[in-house]
Amino acid sequence: MCKEVRSLVPSDFQFQPGKPISTFDANIYWLQESETTVSMDSGSEKNHHVGKFDDRDGYLTSIDHAYRLGKQIISAYELNTFSSDCLKIQVDIFQTPVFELFSNEVRFSWAKGANWRQYESVADDWNELEHSNQALSSKNVLRKMKRKTLLNKHMVFSSKMPSNQYLESIVKFKEKWHAESADKPNYSKRRK
Repeated sequence: MCKEVRSLVPSDFQFQPGKPISTFDANIYWLQESETTVSMDSGSEKNHHVGKFDDRDGYLTSIDHAYRLGKQIISAYELNTFSSDCLKIQVDIFQTPVFELFSNEVRFSWAKGANWRQYESVADDWNELEHSNQALSSKNVLRKMKRKTLLNKHMVFSSKMPSNQYLESIVKFKEKWHAESADKPNYSKRRK
């Protein structure tokens, strides 16, 4: 998880010429997450949305949930490499700017021994000063915090692949993205 300091101003701030502006220097963490989409191409119908999963159970768990649904659909519709219909599972990896709510890890009864951290999304409530070491001016403006930054879009598997490659494809993808995020603790985002 990448950490950086940003100079923030509340999003409802009203600039008044001649009056000083106070910024809040905050530790911003870029929380890496995955979101996995299951879709179906059926003949003339393209990309029929079947389901979308997030990392509510930990980083990259969205893939596991999507895989289970995908296997059920492949079995129910008897899809294979020669079928005209095609099930696809796509994973989006992105980073979200967050504040850490507590400095210590939190233990939840349902977490099965894992320690968790809680975060609050920065976007919506805060703007950032473009250059934190300069005063607000026409050359140093406030800009909205990005809600998310997309790092990668990847089709993990499709029913057109041989069935013995489904899990192999997922494992390779998880290894690639897990290695870059091995220092990330479990998390729980407070939802609004």
